[in-house]
Amino acid sequence: MTGVVTISERKARETARRRLAAAAVMAELKTFAQRCGGRFIVFGSVAQQRLSFDSDFDVIVDVPSAHEVEAVELVEDLCRHHELPADIHLKSLASERLLARIADHAVILP
Repeated sequence: MTGVVTISERKARETARRRLAAAAVMAELKTFAQRCGGRFIVFGSVAQQRLSFDSDFDVIVDVPSAHEVEAVELVEDLCRHHELPADIHLKSLASERLLARIADHAVILP
């Protein structure tokens, strides 16, 4: 007989899975940023270490324009692979208001 998994247990497992997924995505993004001379600005619950079972991966892509499409596709592919919803922004299109709001809480990769 299979044990009953409570909603709290399911949420805790999903939170742990998403934390591992976010760490894996960040490691890959760091490598890409170092290679292309750009950076990724991770913000929101991942950056503030308060990721939960329903969190997404918030990131601003700040790479040379020649690499923007490749960088966005990389974030999309990595997040899809790790089953982690993504909210992706290009720094070139991000508002100053957004950038100012996240400045104190962001994690810059690399």
